[in-house]
Amino acid sequence: MKRRLFLILMCAVLAAGCCARADDGGLPQEDNLYFDGAYYYYYEDTSSAPPVLVSLTHNCPSTGIMLPESFSPDVYGYLLTVASWVSRVSLTPVASDPAAEIRVNGTLIRSGSTSSYIRMDDKPQQVVIDVSNSHGTTRYTLFLQRRPSEKRTRVSAGQVNAIYFSGSGWVIDADLGTVTYSDGNLSTYINKTPESYKYAAAPNCIFYYGDIAAPVRAFSAQDFAAFYDPYALYRFIYIEDEIVAVLPYSPDY
Repeated sequence: MKRRLFLILMCAVLAAGCCARADDGGLPQEDNLYFDGAYYYYYEDTSSAPPVLVSLTHNCPSTGIMLPESFSPDVYGYLLTVASWVSRVSLTPVASDPAAEIRVNGTLIRSGSTSSYIRMDDKPQQVVIDVSNSHGTTRYTLFLQRRPSEKRTRVSAGQVNAIYFSGSGWVIDADLGTVTYSDGNLSTYINKTPESYKYAAAPNCIFYYGDIAAPVRAFSAQDFAAFYDPYALYRFIYIEDEIVAVLPYSPDY
């Protein structure tokens, strides 16, 4: 039994990275293992390169524009711009070594996990991502920037995450999806990723809640806040990035 355990130990030692020599390798005797006429001594395996990221994604796929456009493990600097209304960004890095240590701006996360939210404002930000193991560290740098406001008149649809009073007016936090039209005004709705967009409601914004076939006019934004359905779809009408009307919405096909 002792001999069997010793042989198992030797196999484990050899698999862990040991080298066999006829002499003692110049190391103290306690750092060597003698077996079957040869000394086995530990050495540091430097043949492997430091780990890299094989993927880096973010939580703003519908508005985020990254340069270079596609992530590559061998490219270490990126620029990610997001729409002017995006309030926070999170990142999901995946390492070539699943056991590697990943730090996003110094905060440790596991490979494949999502980082804490990075709060966005109108100033550019730098995010440093270090991926490390026993072979070393590879650093990636991501620059974040909001794009200038694209003031326009348009119509969108989505769910209301929250509506609240801030500063001098009401703000709607909405999860907007993609609405496409065909055959005139027939529309369909797709929401691939939950996101948060914050828009100011105009002082005279019109609010309706209830079913699209029988909408109910809210007396005020406060009244709408008390009765809106967070699981229902609404149509948002904007004029220069300010919401002027909120109506129930339902896809036509």
